[in-house]
Amino acid sequence: MELQSSQWQHLEQIVAQAFADSARSLSQMTTGEINLLEPELSFLPLKELPGIAGGPASVVVAVYLAVKGDIHGHVVLLFKPENARGLVDLLLGHPPGTCQELDELASSALAELGNVCSSAFMNAIADRTGLEVKPTPPVVVEDMAGAILEAVVVDLYQSGDEALVVATSFNGALPGHLLLMPDTVSMARLVAALEAIR
Repeated sequence: MELQSSQWQHLEQIVAQAFADSARSLSQMTTGEINLLEPELSFLPLKELPGIAGGPASVVVAVYLAVKGDIHGHVVLLFKPENARGLVDLLLGHPPGTCQELDELASSALAELGNVCSSAFMNAIADRTGLEVKPTPPVVVEDMAGAILEAVVVDLYQSGDEALVVATSFNGALPGHLLLMPDTVSMARLVAALEAIR
């Protein structure tokens, strides 16, 4: 995806706003302060997405949400299993290493993390562009990266070919990725809206 410098700048501002709002909300929900490091943005072809998780056979934890409204597509937060468990401890105020498996409580904590981050992202897009975008309730899945992402993007192979990838780290120690995968029409609508920002 080729964006003009002004479009990139607006997109970076949207993501920065979303991450600042996410950090504020997550910190209020938990027993300590949570920071999201300055995000790194890139566009990747859909077929290359499993590579950011270490390859199609690498086991990952994903928090999945569909996107509805003026933009249709998917949002996925992607973590290595050990980082997902570390995030659970961070969110629940437990000592590091407490979470050993993604039980119902752990999955609930990660789902709320996905809800907060994706809602902040959608709200930031809406604030800056005027587009109406809303996420569906989150679903937490642990599986091979290839299986998760193939299931998510199977409908996009006909109607989209790239994803926005945002790399960040929670409190500088727990890296993860946020993936925005709109269909072709929605991507064009988002790009046009970025261009229209004054």
